[in-house]
Amino acid sequence: MTDTNGDFVEEIRSELIKEGYSGQELQKEFKSRQAKVRPAVEKMLDDAHKMATGEVKSMSYDEVFGGE
Repeated sequence: MTDTNGDFVEEIRSELIKEGYSGQELQKEFKSRQAKVRPAVEKMLDDAHKMATGEVKSMSYDEVFGGE
C-alpha cells in the first residue's frame, strides 16, 4: 500500500489553518488527524473489496450521498 498519510498532508494542513489552528496546537492536531488517515483508507478499501466479492451488498449512489 502507498503512503496514504502523505497523500493528504496539504489537505489536512489547509483545513486546520482554516479552522484557526496555529503553533503547537496546529502541530498536535495535525499529527492526530494524520494518524487517522491510513485506518480510514484501509476501511474504505476493505469495504470496497467486500462489495466487489459480494460479501456485502453494494450501496447505490443515493444510499451513499442521499436522495436529494
